[in-house]
Amino acid sequence: MASRSRKYLETALFLFFALFIFGSTFSIALAQMSLGVSLVLFLVLVVVARYNPFVSSLRWFYLFVALYVFWMLLSALVGPTPLRSILVIKEEWLFCAIPIGIFLFGRRQYRHKLTAAFAAGVMLVSIYGIIQHFTGIHLFNATPPKAAPDFGYIVCGNFSHSLTFGNYYGTAALFLAGLALAGRRQLSRQMRLFLISSSLLAMITTVLSYSRGAIAGMAIGLVLLGLILGRRDLVYSLGTIAVAAVAILIIMPGLTARFSGKTTKDLGGVYEGGRVFIWKNSLRVIQENPVFGVGQGNFKAAYSSHLRADIPEKRKHAHAHNDLLNVAAISGIPGAVFFLGMWLAAIGYFWKGWRMRRKMEPDRCFVLAALLGSIVFFITSLFEATFADEEVRQMLMFIWAAGLWLWYKGSNW
Repeated sequence: MASRSRKYLETALFLFFALFIFGSTFSIALAQMSLGVSLVLFLVLVVVARYNPFVSSLRWFYLFVALYVFWMLLSALVGPTPLRSILVIKEEWLFCAIPIGIFLFGRRQYRHKLTAAFAAGVMLVSIYGIIQHFTGIHLFNATPPKAAPDFGYIVCGNFSHSLTFGNYYGTAALFLAGLALAGRRQLSRQMRLFLISSSLLAMITTVLSYSRGAIAGMAIGLVLLGLILGRRDLVYSLGTIAVAAVAILIIMPGLTARFSGKTTKDLGGVYEGGRVFIWKNSLRVIQENPVFGVGQGNFKAAYSSHLRADIPEKRKHAHAHNDLLNVAAISGIPGAVFFLGMWLAAIGYFWKGWRMRRKMEPDRCFVLAALLGSIVFFITSLFEATFADEEVRQMLMFIWAAGLWLWYKGSNW
């Protein structure tokens, strides 16, 4: 009876977690409600099955996560608005998706189904995004998306901003591409074709979002994928980039102009909406609050104090447009150190896992996929506060779980 109850719990957990990652492709509400139910079911399973989510093989990752969350909480408590900051900091609960994902990825009957659920969501919304570009359809919104420079509309899917959409689907595209190409021996031909198709559609719709950081991240990710897998895959990667670049130059000259024109303004340091200008003033916020930062929810006020009095409201930014600077401004330099340590630990686990061929076989394709997805996400976070964007961050938690579960499996190494 006990084993049957546990089986029902595991099945329910899988269904809700699959709904979480599928829903994350288009609805933050559906995704987080599903994750909430998943968390309750997981906690019950931890008690019933006496499952320990924390193992020594993952100690460095969990240590930096704990230090990061602790310092964020501490900075909120000592900041000027502790109650408001604590309410804002609630998004840190998304870390709970990682141990849940590790638990499910560790079970062969769920591993590929979770991946398929994610790929299906990415494929469906990518198709919707391509249709949106040509027609302006915007489900559940009264107004169409912004007009594109050349023709059609800038794709944003069902997200609030095209940058969020581009960052999500650019990251998803490289995760799925890495999984398909590295999984030649582990995945069926049909599964690999499905993943590649989903990845290519995600790449196309990311380009149609006009998100420069995401497009650059995909290009870098493809080159890295080719370098890691070997000469043949490098040729394919470079060929894909070359064909895409020529097509963009011919069909979408507005995107090329966006790269050259906006990048020049961004790097000039004078334009109040440019990245260098924002980073300089964010550094001033950090200099004034080096230990605990200004606390969650207080960046905009602190940033605005360094601007001229008559600056337009839209230039009073709510984040630093760079994850590391944003964390440093909110929680101080120690918080940024813990945040960077968490990232380095994750990337280190993925890279080392890929290199440990004998111990990680036959599923090390997951660690390479997680490595590529993480790199693209991190590249986008150099120009946006992507980690503060819950839509994209919840997908990152899924990607990290996909890359870390093999370390849980090998906790006795």
